[in-house]
Amino acid sequence: METPTSKQKFFIGHQIHHKLFNYCGVIIAVDLYFKSDDKWYQVMARSRPPKDKPWYHVQQMDGTRTYVAERNLENDQTKNN
Repeated sequence: METPTSKQKFFIGHQIHHKLFNYCGVIIAVDLYFKSDDKWYQVMARSRPPKDKPWYHVQQMDGTRTYVAERNLENDQTKNN
């Protein structure tokens, strides 16, 4: 298992925007490093974000839940001003 090399940028309850897929959501859990399985990573994480950086469980505004690498997220500027 890899050890984390940084602290998270976002926290539970933080409203975010996904930079690649253009959706907004809220952080519902934080993993300091990738904690899913390699098969999921190979299929879903096409941009190959680092596994040793924070990953987030995000609930999108439509109720869909996703697992997202920190580098693909930014503040939702409409909510966090």
